[in-house]
Amino acid sequence: MGRTHRLAGLAGGTVAALGLAAVVLGTAGTPNANNSHPALLFPVAYQQPQSKPQPEAPPEAPAKTATQPENPGEMVVVFLRDGRRLEGRLITRDNAKVVLEIAGFPTTFNMANVLRIDPVPPVADRYRQLRAIIADDDIEQLLLLTDWLRDREAFSLALVEVAHILRLDPDNEQARALKQQIESTILLRAESMSRIKDAEPGSDHAPRTRPRQRPDFPTLTRDQINLIKIYEVDLKDPPRLSVDRDTIRRLVEAYDGHDLIPQSREGRAALERRPPVYILELMFRLRAREFYNEVRVGGEPKAFSLFRENVHRPWLVPTCSSTACHGGQQSGNLWLKNTSPNNEQTIYTNFLILDRYRLADDTPLINYTEPAKSPLLQMALPRDVSLYPHPLVATSSTSVWRPVIGSTDDLRFAKAIQWINAMYQPRPEYPVTYEPPKPTLGVPVLPDDPIGER
Repeated sequence: MGRTHRLAGLAGGTVAALGLAAVVLGTAGTPNANNSHPALLFPVAYQQPQSKPQPEAPPEAPAKTATQPENPGEMVVVFLRDGRRLEGRLITRDNAKVVLEIAGFPTTFNMANVLRIDPVPPVADRYRQLRAIIADDDIEQLLLLTDWLRDREAFSLALVEVAHILRLDPDNEQARALKQQIESTILLRAESMSRIKDAEPGSDHAPRTRPRQRPDFPTLTRDQINLIKIYEVDLKDPPRLSVDRDTIRRLVEAYDGHDLIPQSREGRAALERRPPVYILELMFRLRAREFYNEVRVGGEPKAFSLFRENVHRPWLVPTCSSTACHGGQQSGNLWLKNTSPNNEQTIYTNFLILDRYRLADDTPLINYTEPAKSPLLQMALPRDVSLYPHPLVATSSTSVWRPVIGSTDDLRFAKAIQWINAMYQPRPEYPVTYEPPKPTLGVPVLPDDPIGER
């Protein structure tokens, strides 16, 4: 059932009685005797007794031009002669026409068709009247009310209602999505206002501009990234690989006499024709680490594709590595790169920082044995359900830390675990030297037994 039709079931069965949205108001008829609450959102004066005829014309008003609107920006209700009433933000009004902003679009009405224009009561007053007729356990109507409050930017009231809904139904996806949207909007508004204040001449706010991450944030080289990829290749589902014949010849020479190296000229020639994934597997079995980086990875191992899509892109960079958090000078010992977030150097550098980071008690940030217990994921959860509660710190002058993942049932939590499970086991020690920045603040058939350590 559509939202407009569901609204019609609330409070006596008439959409016109509620006026929850301009569009709904615009399609509703005039009040009638069956309305249980004929004046929920408008003063009683809005309701015309059915026994009395409507006035023939609106009272004469002093002429106003379109460049001299009456109370521009005020929320008003326009009553039309055909029985409709439409809510919107007043743009202009004169003797000939009135222009309202409805659903983001300017809409013009000929004054000859207008019965009258009345101001809309404050949202808080209408909210109290609406809330009084909705049962505390009527989740569907409470969701509509929350959405209505959000549309009118009554964010505090909307959060009160959505919190009540989630207490009734913690797994309600619509309520969780609404909560996230409202909180994101509040944060964006707060950050925007902070930037405006900082830009004002003579402002006492410091700094006057949002701090930017240092441009020389050190990143891994392409050879280091390729080497990490090599260690994470799934031989059963490899990315694109390439290896030169010269590399194969030097590998054969270096490990001449090993059981896995063919001794005949024909066998060695056949080895050079083998696919690159076979050569890489041979290197793994020989532990020929000095040759690993001569195999070039043209794609991306599945594990890193999952890291990029499930963790890095959706929440690590937008939240955890924002300038106000672990991407800025006040990020403590864990500093992540947040510029060029889709660049391989950023993705793999941030991964290596996370992989090697240890808490004060030497606990790794990523638990590869029990991924759900990883501090990286636990610190993204609400503090009251986390095994490793994130410190409650201020992330800006206007907000404090908020959980990134709503619960262990959150899809983001499951996808992050999927990524960790996809990493190679047993965990390798990458032969990569990297210092994280500190804020100044007859080719033989290879056996089927597990390769084991790389």
